[in-house]
Amino acid sequence: MPTGTLAHQPAATGRIWGLDAIEIHDAYWASFGVSCVRLGSGTMPDPDADVFLLLDEGQLAVFDLRTIADTLLWNSAECTRVHLLQPVKDGYRERILFGADGNVAKIERKYNADRNVSGQVYIARRRAHAEAWAMAATAQRALAAMRVRGRVRIDAIDCAGRGFHSASQQDREQLVRAIATAWAHPDRVIEGIRPLADGVFGLASDRIAERDRCIGPLWIGERPRISRGADAPLQEIGPSVVWDRATTSALRVRPIGEIFSHESGRESQETAPRGNWYRPFKRAFDVVFAASVLVVFSPLILAIAIAVVIDDGFPIFFGHRRQTKGGGIFRCWKFRTMRRNAEALVAELRKQNLCDGPQVFIRDDPRVTRVGKILRRFQLDEFPQFWNVLKGEMSVVGPRPSPDNENQFCPAWREKRLSVRPGITGLWQVMRTRAPGKDFQEWIQYDIEYVERKGPLLDLRIIVMTVMGMLRIGRKSADSAGTAQETRGSK
Repeated sequence: MPTGTLAHQPAATGRIWGLDAIEIHDAYWASFGVSCVRLGSGTMPDPDADVFLLLDEGQLAVFDLRTIADTLLWNSAECTRVHLLQPVKDGYRERILFGADGNVAKIERKYNADRNVSGQVYIARRRAHAEAWAMAATAQRALAAMRVRGRVRIDAIDCAGRGFHSASQQDREQLVRAIATAWAHPDRVIEGIRPLADGVFGLASDRIAERDRCIGPLWIGERPRISRGADAPLQEIGPSVVWDRATTSALRVRPIGEIFSHESGRESQETAPRGNWYRPFKRAFDVVFAASVLVVFSPLILAIAIAVVIDDGFPIFFGHRRQTKGGGIFRCWKFRTMRRNAEALVAELRKQNLCDGPQVFIRDDPRVTRVGKILRRFQLDEFPQFWNVLKGEMSVVGPRPSPDNENQFCPAWREKRLSVRPGITGLWQVMRTRAPGKDFQEWIQYDIEYVERKGPLLDLRIIVMTVMGMLRIGRKSADSAGTAQETRGSK
């Protein structure tokens, strides 16, 4: 519990750093790439948001999106209703009732509800649905408008959390305290504040004197100058908020696009190898290596193209929309290894998926053509991506190129991997185990590890391991063919 001279004083302005509870709430969600959209507000959602939190007018909510991210990722609903559940402290209460004679009349027992629902919110994936919510007068009209714009399935899930309302001063104060407790880096979103001590945040111009006793998590708002003197020490133990006690103009909250571009640039600078030579060296190596491969293996590339046409007709190449460095969209080219109706079969085959993330991996995939199986086994379907390398959309070594919908629920990982060009091969490709239930975790782990350790020696090591892996597969195939031939000869 907070103690000291300011601990129990009421909020003088109801603001912290000039921001009210709604602004703090929306800034908190923006740090996760979530845009808050209020019913009938007419305010359009942030175009850079990954998902959209749909709220009633005056509604505020705090819950851990990470606990339901897998469910949101895997279900096919365009809009999800989230029930916010508060923990029930006791299963029941009981008391003794006495009669007029003073003797025990009965023991009364009252059971609490198993579910204490403090509110519900909607999470939408599509910006068009968020815009419909912002323009509608009621939730029913908003949901109807969403269905008009396309097929919409709405699922409902439970999540530990709490709903608040901006009309209640008590709710506003409790909301800000809850966010101050849970938010590790508000300084990345709110300009003009900084850490004053471990877990303690205040204005960039403020300071903690030697006589002050501040223990986080703690937010310190603007204080009158007299409060900062030696005769007025600040003693506050978190989790707590010291509200603004002076008139101040509101600090700026960064929009979502700026938050993550800022973070991406910061991380890229921190993790880049020393000196400025690595980036141009890597690009020069990519151009020379890619051009050499396309020239040397041009007869094989032509033969593969002919085999694809003979096996399953045109088209020869398949170009999937992927994200490159900085989030730009490009066509990642491969030799077509799947049948022409492969995309239509994804929904039917998803239950056979062996991956724990958004990608699909199925043993003996029926979508793959006969030639495609050979190309995939020896990784020959990747040859056209050397053209992407020449165009500057990819690198020889880097994280696996992926579409935006595979990144949307993991902003931190997304920004790490999009700080470099995606690669034809990478650390995940040569280190993954394909263990059931671990593929997505390994993908994240090795992508982040590559970005943090990237350098010429690691690139060379990955290239060598890729070549060795291809040769190892070739030897296994040759041994299997020889064994099969000996078996047939002995019969």
